[in-house]
Amino acid sequence: MTLATLCAFLLLVAGAIHSYSFMCRKLPAERRPPRYPLKRAGQILLDLLWVLIFFAGIQLAFTLSVALGIVAAVLYFVVLPFLYQPMVAKLIGFKGLRDYIDYLEHRH
Repeated sequence: MTLATLCAFLLLVAGAIHSYSFMCRKLPAERRPPRYPLKRAGQILLDLLWVLIFFAGIQLAFTLSVALGIVAAVLYFVVLPFLYQPMVAKLIGFKGLRDYIDYLEHRH
């Protein structure tokens, strides 16, 4: 595995955990999937996990090349959420992203 591949892998894993944590946190406790931590300490640890993996991946990207680091950061914050959120919505029990968004909007 090359360093660039490792960097991409770390950022993809961090993005998946980040999207999962973000989307589950928006739901009320009774609607969250059983795999999501119930206690606040577990939620903080899950968030800390994706942050650490992200920083490992982005640091590696910037070590390889500043341009690669900038591209990786843009892809992480702009592209990955759009790729992961439809899949995560299905993973946490919704028909799709539209169903998840409708649920959140009609909850208030």
